[in-house]
Amino acid sequence: MSEGKVTIRDVAREAGVSPSTVSRAFARPDRVSAATATIIFDAANRLGYHSEPVQTVPLRGIRGVIAVIVPDIANQFLSDVIRAVQHECDTHDYALIVAESRESASMERTAFDRIAPLVDGAILTSSRMPDAMIRKCAQTRPIVSANRIVRGVDSVVIDINDGVEQLADHIQRMGFDRVTYLDGPATSWSVGFRWHTVSQACAARGIAARRLWPGAPTVEGGFAFAGKYLDDPTGMVVAHNDLMAVGFMAAMRRQGRHCPQDYSIAGFDNDLIGQISQPTLTTVRQSPALMGTRAARILFDRLKGERPAQDITTVPTSLIIRESTRRPGGEGA
Repeated sequence: MSEGKVTIRDVAREAGVSPSTVSRAFARPDRVSAATATIIFDAANRLGYHSEPVQTVPLRGIRGVIAVIVPDIANQFLSDVIRAVQHECDTHDYALIVAESRESASMERTAFDRIAPLVDGAILTSSRMPDAMIRKCAQTRPIVSANRIVRGVDSVVIDINDGVEQLADHIQRMGFDRVTYLDGPATSWSVGFRWHTVSQACAARGIAARRLWPGAPTVEGGFAFAGKYLDDPTGMVVAHNDLMAVGFMAAMRRQGRHCPQDYSIAGFDNDLIGQISQPTLTTVRQSPALMGTRAARILFDRLKGERPAQDITTVPTSLIIRESTRRPGGEGA
């Protein structure tokens, strides 16, 4: 191993894989197998790869302002995060700057560079930037990464394992042996991690999972997948989020296909749109508000010097069964 700082090449040598495979495992976990990812992560932990927190340049003076940067302000999941952060800002007598990256890593970095001189710290939510770029930003201002794990940076993520396991059990009880998964943007870390978790849970139960992607994590993104789904319908559909699920149902109605009579569908998030849709949507409930609250509190603790840098905090999930899923030709499970 090289002297001093542990590099990707060191991890690759320890794990017996190429450096490019290590890079994919951290940035896009869906691009490598579960077994390979486990070997890489174990090797990284043994060597201490990015286990040390990123050192931030000390601030000169307090501005009383923090920032939150999100890919899409219109997404309810992200707006719930913003609202929770704003509440914590009010409690700490801080102002909040909100910026939108429009799903672009370069626009996100530009936004951060413009905002950094004005703020004491920032929360990057569902960041589209590479890990190395996020760590570089964290050298200039205290940063918390929300909805994504970045080694060396405080991270708050939603632990989807329990919710996904419950969803896979539900799919199995209903008697489906094939699932179509409508996935989100190729630049999202959470997209890759969620698909990885869903596909593994399905495989463990003998359920074949087919992935349609990439797609926009919006109503329009789900709408656009209906045609591809109908090329090889599986009867059960899981969408990356509730917005995509509702858009997919709208497109299917135009094709004369109705849920749950002709297919079942589930989403993620428990957004309001899924609670009032027809039929109401089965979903893996996540709590973006709790994630936003915890991310903000961690950042404020950092600013007050009350918390050591680099920690991973998780938020739980659970399945909510509604009208959009039932046994083929029968009643709900």
